[in-house]
Amino acid sequence: MDNNAIAKLAQTCCENNPAIILGSGASMPHGLPSMGALQKHLKDNIKTDNKEEEAWSSVCNALDSGDHLEKAMEDKNLPPALLQKIVQETWKCVNEADHKIFLQSIKGGVKLPLGDLLRHLLRTNNHTINVITTNYDRVAEYACNVCRLLYSTGFTPGYVQHRPSTPITFQRSGKTEQTIRIWKVHGSLDWFSIEEGQVLSAQVFDIPDNAKPAIVTPGIRKYEETHNEPFRSIISGVDDVFKQANGFICIGFGFRDKHIVPKLLERCRDKAVPVAVIAHTLTDEAKKFLRNNAGKKYLGLEMTNNGTRAFTEETPDGIELDKPDLWALNGFLSLVL
Repeated sequence: MDNNAIAKLAQTCCENNPAIILGSGASMPHGLPSMGALQKHLKDNIKTDNKEEEAWSSVCNALDSGDHLEKAMEDKNLPPALLQKIVQETWKCVNEADHKIFLQSIKGGVKLPLGDLLRHLLRTNNHTINVITTNYDRVAEYACNVCRLLYSTGFTPGYVQHRPSTPITFQRSGKTEQTIRIWKVHGSLDWFSIEEGQVLSAQVFDIPDNAKPAIVTPGIRKYEETHNEPFRSIISGVDDVFKQANGFICIGFGFRDKHIVPKLLERCRDKAVPVAVIAHTLTDEAKKFLRNNAGKKYLGLEMTNNGTRAFTEETPDGIELDKPDLWALNGFLSLVL
């Protein structure tokens, strides 16, 4: 398989309004912390009392033995006070890097290729492009801002934003505007719980007094928290997106999230939609998905010492390409634009 065939596959994946799925690998090139960096931050900054020490030590021991954060916390019933410390420190770690990107975007000193991809997809007659992200950061939002694209995360416009009962649309001269709909299944840095059952969005870079970050961290409580609003409605909306999607572009996504992967598998079984998965390193779970569930029109790209390794239906074990950096979004875009 040559570069032209790879480019044709990439272009096929961008046709017919694909849904975009973002994992942590989509944000890391912009300075957002890796899972390893977040784990280190938590271990260095969480201070426990006697009631929390044993539970937190069990998590740290699992991390030291090689488990990723999701696995290290998934079978631990942690005290509520410790869980809140984990939420607070996770927010602080991600927020620091996110704030830097925000300031750079104002100065025009940051390039966010996700915006170029979204702008390309909007050149069709599509009125809505769906972006599903497990990330708390606002890289997708900043990418829209830099490229002057309208977006909605489901909250009303303004400094203090509320979540209406119906989806938000934008109109100009009586016509619906093209919009990027961003589905943040695990919450966002600017979402805060201010009282039981009420979450609002505030465009700030500090946690307001008497508020808690509305982000869902890994662990046994993750799937309990997502039964609450706004997460329940968001996941329901994402399910509908998957049912209608005519393709998928997965960027830095590890295929470990149980809120997303089952519906993705279901859609690929029901309809042979094209799928592209690009990452610095494809996880074992991603490779298994491509080989066993992605059908015939799939493309996986990851970094190698010599450039890029591509996985396709014809080359399920991968093939080395002499063109470097196709695994990065900029490189992928060079195949598409």
